Amino acid sequence: MKKIITLLLFLTASVFYAQEITLENKKSLNSGVTVNSVSYMVDTIEELETIDWKNVKEVFESNKPEDIVEMSFGMDLKKSKYKFKSSIKISGESKNIDSLIIKAKKGIKSIIKISEKYKN
Repeated sequence: MKKIITLLLFLTASVFYAQEITLENKKSLNSGVTVNSVSYMVDTIEELETIDWKNVKEVFESNKPEDIVEMSFGMDLKKSKYKFKSSIKISGESKNIDSLIIKAKKGIKSIIKISEKYKN
């Protein structure tokens, strides 16, 4: 029983220590990285509906405000009878990332609405 408790405490301590190191490394790694584009290509409607927009925004956090960023989202329903494909591409300056995300959400809603007809 003592061995199990000791092992459990050791594992817990190592997990907390690893998280602290990861947070410190994340801050130092983001300082010199510039991300210019992000692309999502999915094969189901559900995958488009579950995009985490906070993560998309975080990808471009380290960019300068005047950097040009590009986001593209696409769907390829290979299993459908009609072999439906669709995609959108949004680009602009990273200082306008919030408005670019709003445009991307609208475009994805349109893709989902159109693709519902070709799902089978």
